[in-house]
Amino acid sequence: MTILVTGTRGRVGGSVVRGLLAAGEKVRAASADPASLTTLPGEVERIRLDLSAPHGLREALHGVQKIFLYAQPAGAARLTEAAAAAGVGHIVLLSSLAIDTHGAGTTPIAQQHVLVEDVLRASGLGWTFVRPGGFSANALQWAKDIKAGRPLRLAYPETYSEPVHESDVADVAVRALLDEAHRGATLRVTGPESLSARRQTELIAAAAGRDVRVRLISPEEYRDQLAAFLPAPVVDTLLDYQAARDGRPQATTDDVRSVLGRPALSFGQWAKDNAGAFR
Repeated sequence: MTILVTGTRGRVGGSVVRGLLAAGEKVRAASADPASLTTLPGEVERIRLDLSAPHGLREALHGVQKIFLYAQPAGAARLTEAAAAAGVGHIVLLSSLAIDTHGAGTTPIAQQHVLVEDVLRASGLGWTFVRPGGFSANALQWAKDIKAGRPLRLAYPETYSEPVHESDVADVAVRALLDEAHRGATLRVTGPESLSARRQTELIAAAAGRDVRVRLISPEEYRDQLAAFLPAPVVDTLLDYQAARDGRPQATTDDVRSVLGRPALSFGQWAKDNAGAFR
């Protein structure tokens, strides 16, 4: 079976490729710049495909039975039409748990994923939606300051999230691609516990052997800090999200265990796996 994988330069997409190869499947990696896919194993077929462009779909989908897809609204309808014509039977979408949050209809992250989910539902193709919550890897935004010995400037150090290890997201996606039992399912993937940002810094400190300090700043200062590298709508979404969860632990899901037959990996494990990034 040939499976087309998009987003292979990302942590999840790359892990999906490796998981499929380990299962004995043939993988075709799609990218607008296939020459840049230098970290993929040599047996992976690389093909040029820009999902926002009208050409290249027929060649990319020739002989493909299933697709692992990153949510990109531009070209989503064109892709599903071409996939149906090519005989693709199943698309597993990397969606977002932001869809399930209150007020999701007004947030850009949720809107992007809702648009693609709606296209897939209307396509007539088989689909599975993998909706992860916040990635543990979001903590890498702190790496530069931790390595430099600077305090982390946070407006909401007691805001809670349920960080999910990217390996769990990839493993769930691989199982959804290989196991027909998950066709038509929406899989909500979180980490095993709700943790404050402060607790996450403590687990990173323990794993990396570094002193990690937190400095409380105002929401306005934090907004300016985020605006230096994020679009304004995303900054607003993040601030609202953190304010709403300040001091409020949230429920986790058990879909990782249901799909994989094991517990979800903890943030502490992620910190150990990535300790080198903070040293």
